[in-house]
Amino acid sequence: MATGFFLYHLDKTTCGGRILSGASDDTYETGGVIRQQVRVGDPVTCGKHEGRYRVCGGMGDTYSVNGAPKEWAGSLDSFSSCPCRARFVPTVFSHTYESDCNAGRVAERVQIEKRTKPDEVLINPVPVFAKSCLRGAGCTDAGIGNEPQANFAAMSFYQSLPASPEPSPRSDGCEPEQHAQAAKKAKTSSGEADAAPERKKSLFDRVSGFFFGEAEAMPLPPSPVVVAGGAEAGMAASAGGATARLNQDAAKALTYQMKHLSGPAVWESRFELNLPFVVMGAVLHSMLKGEKSDLLTAEQLLAVARSGGTVPTRVRYNWVEDSETGRLKAVGYHTSPESGRDQVKVRLMDKRFDGKYRFWGNGPGGKVQITWTPVDAPGSTDASGWNTGNQSPQVGTVAIPGLEHPDIQGVTITTTPPPEEKDFLDYILVFPGNVPPPIYIYLSKPPVEFLEVKLYSDFDGRSRQGELEVDHIPSAAAVKAHYKRLHPELTPKELKKLSKRVAAIGIPKGVHRSDSETYGGRNTPEKIIAHSYDLRAAADQNFDAEKPALKEYGATDEQLEEARAELHQINESVGLYKK
Repeated sequence: MATGFFLYHLDKTTCGGRILSGASDDTYETGGVIRQQVRVGDPVTCGKHEGRYRVCGGMGDTYSVNGAPKEWAGSLDSFSSCPCRARFVPTVFSHTYESDCNAGRVAERVQIEKRTKPDEVLINPVPVFAKSCLRGAGCTDAGIGNEPQANFAAMSFYQSLPASPEPSPRSDGCEPEQHAQAAKKAKTSSGEADAAPERKKSLFDRVSGFFFGEAEAMPLPPSPVVVAGGAEAGMAASAGGATARLNQDAAKALTYQMKHLSGPAVWESRFELNLPFVVMGAVLHSMLKGEKSDLLTAEQLLAVARSGGTVPTRVRYNWVEDSETGRLKAVGYHTSPESGRDQVKVRLMDKRFDGKYRFWGNGPGGKVQITWTPVDAPGSTDASGWNTGNQSPQVGTVAIPGLEHPDIQGVTITTTPPPEEKDFLDYILVFPGNVPPPIYIYLSKPPVEFLEVKLYSDFDGRSRQGELEVDHIPSAAAVKAHYKRLHPELTPKELKKLSKRVAAIGIPKGVHRSDSETYGGRNTPEKIIAHSYDLRAAADQNFDAEKPALKEYGATDEQLEEARAELHQINESVGLYKK
């Protein structure tokens, strides 16, 4: 009796080919990559011959596709229809089956081989969500060079902004500020507080400043009030990381209106998000370019959405921080099956009793809630009150600040290897009945908060707002020396990756550069080695060096000690040291 293994997409053939896709609603996650279980008939490439072929020979157990049974593929029974008749090399060894559950499968495979001719094995291309128009009809391969966004689809940009008016100062004179500026004191050269307080900026000025740059921030027309919660909730919406945790929690409960910045208007409706200061790119399914026969239909997307599966696409997008300007910009990535990043999640919008559609997705720090309100929702009497909030002419005729790439022509689809799956925050959202049509969205991660603590690697792709920096606690150099001493066989690339698996904290740029004992040349070789032998003590020492300066920015002892505890907890969780 032999034990076989079920096959999953991305498994290779013995001739160097690869399985391209499988069942979108039957997946297995390994190494951060979602793998689809493979069935007879699923597409596969050959390492020696061009074209696409199919998986032949099942292991007996069936799977229903639109009412028609299909068999699962297995390592003992399945082979490629390519001229090599290659077998498959499994990579998931936790899902097994016994060979005697299908008597006569070997004989059946021999008969299939005899019936299958090389000139009959080419199959239609795998339909995808999006592809470049440079790929001709019948080709859904990923691009091999940089391309403009116009080759794929029209794209729109939105930004989530508080929909309530700017809150008035509280009676006690305390006005919460955004992020690192929350309690920053104006100081003279002698360190004494200046008698003249710094001029307060409007909320939009502060938000636009870290997305677009201070010089480009321009006021937008006021948005209608759609947030419920009263005056205190409105105050919480403008509170930043240096204010009380209660205010932060209240801010998370609010709804933020998606302000249309550029590109075609997606819908005449209201689009809302539960996260502040997030930028979104959007592509309607109906605006995709390329041969329609090569693209997944709205009906196919609806079927996948009902099961919460994924579909292949040849482009995915992300928001990244420009290393020179510190601003966010949109970047597209060619996603071939070999990249392991070609699957995008498809989710169904849930219609609520009030006529609104809602979707919950995973995002940094918790759940992302997206709400779409159609113009004919109950209680709507004026369609103009239910639009996207774009009460002004389109970008180009009004000086509304753009992103780093404010227009479709500025977005480039690159051959740069795409980031890890966890760094993508993109979805295809499908509505019941496909009215309106499906839409692909990708969201930026929220900006880094003052005193926010996470793994250093989890801060990737998040704006520092031009005011904050993220400090390793303890230093990355000490962590690298620690691992190098314990595991001398590690490569420089592996050590660099491990040095990002350390707790880090968002602090003002000035504190990091002036007060950190490990910034730049202050982190001497002798200090690095000494810290590497006791990383817990090093973390406390590093944090204590910055603590007085952080208190000048308004942090309380309670907040700082809470941050210290979080730093230790994260470092303990990744095995840097024990309690």
